[in-house]
Amino acid sequence: MSAARPSEGAQLPLGGTARSAKGASVRRVDADLLHALGELGEALAILDGDFLVALNAPMQALLPGEIGGLAEDWAQPLHGLASALMAPLGARTRCGVSGEYVAQRVALDARHVLLRLDDERERLHHLQRQLDDREGLLFTSRSLTVSEMGSVLAHELNQPIGATANLLRGLKLRLARRHPDDTDELAALDKAVQQVTYASQIIGRVREYTQSRQPKTERLDLVELVHQSLGLLDWDLQREAVRLVLRLPMQPVPVQGDAVMLQQVLINLLRNALDALRLDRPAEPLIDIELVVDGARAELRVADNGPGITPQTEARLFVPFSSTKPNGMGLGLSICRSLIEMHQGRLWFTRRDAGGCCFHFALPVTAAATPPTQERTT
Repeated sequence: MSAARPSEGAQLPLGGTARSAKGASVRRVDADLLHALGELGEALAILDGDFLVALNAPMQALLPGEIGGLAEDWAQPLHGLASALMAPLGARTRCGVSGEYVAQRVALDARHVLLRLDDERERLHHLQRQLDDREGLLFTSRSLTVSEMGSVLAHELNQPIGATANLLRGLKLRLARRHPDDTDELAALDKAVQQVTYASQIIGRVREYTQSRQPKTERLDLVELVHQSLGLLDWDLQREAVRLVLRLPMQPVPVQGDAVMLQQVLINLLRNALDALRLDRPAEPLIDIELVVDGARAELRVADNGPGITPQTEARLFVPFSSTKPNGMGLGLSICRSLIEMHQGRLWFTRRDAGGCCFHFALPVTAAATPPTQERTT
C-alpha cells in the first residue's frame, strides 16, 4: 500500500474521496485492487479501523451528499449498512430499503478491511422474470388442457346424447300409435327430447369454442425455442441431476408457428422424460435433445434412458384420458399431437436401442437448409 498522502479532499482512485474523522490528510489506497474489483461493477469501500479510507464511484453513487470519515456516520444513509460494518468477516448482510444489496467485509491486511456491496436487484429481477414465465407456462398448460378436455368430452358425449334423443323420439312414436290419448306422457317425452337436444347444442357450442383457437403464427427459431424451454425447466433438471446433451444447429432453424403452443409441446415431452427417469432412475440419468434439418423439414428429438414404453402402453399412447401415471389425466400427448398437427407437422415415438424412448416431432421449415450441428453436454 502506497505511503503517499494527498491533501484533504483529494481525488482518490476510481473517483472515490474520503476525509478522516479528524479532518486530517486522506490516505491513497491500493489503486490496482480497487480498479480490478471495480471493473466488476461492485460498490467498494476500504476501512481502516473505524474510519473510511476510500470508496469507488459505484459506492459513492449509493451515498449522496457529504461523506464523513467515521465509518458509522458514513454508512447511515444506506439502511442496514451500519449493521453490516459490525458483522463478522465474511458474513453476508442484507441492506437497503428492501434488502436489495448484500454487504460483506473481507480482510485485506492486518489493518484494512474491504467492504463489498453487491447489487442484488438484477438477480432478483431475473428470478422474477423466471417466475413470471413459469406462471405463464402453467396458465397456458391449463388452458390447453381444458380446451382439449372440452373437445374430447364434446366428441364423446355427443354420441350417447344423440342416441338418447333418437330413443326418446322412437318411444314417443310407439306411444302415440298405441295410446294416442296419453297426452301427459307424450308431453313429458316431448320435454325430454327438448332437454336432450338442448344438452347437445351446449356441447356443440363447447366444441366450437375449444376448436376456435388457431395458431398465432410468426417466424420462429427452433434453436432459440429449445433454449427458452430449457430455461423454464432448469430447476427441475438441476434437482434431478440429469445429464443434458444438446445437439443443435449452430445457425437458426426458422419455422412458422405459435411460440406458446410449440413451447408447450417441447416442455411436455421434457417433463415426460423427467417423470420416466424419476420412475425408474438409471445410474446416469440422461436426456438427449437433437434438432436435425433435412431439406424442407426440421425434426426435433427428445430422448431419455428411462424404462421405456411397453407394447401395451404404446397402443394407447396418444388416446385421451389414458395415462400410466398415478395422477395423470392422459391428455398431455394427445394435446401435443393436436398442436403439432395444427402446424402441419407430425408427432411420433421410437424406442432407443440403449434403453428408454425417443419422441420426435417434425415441422416444415421456412427456408431449406442443413446447418452444421454443435453438441453440448451439461
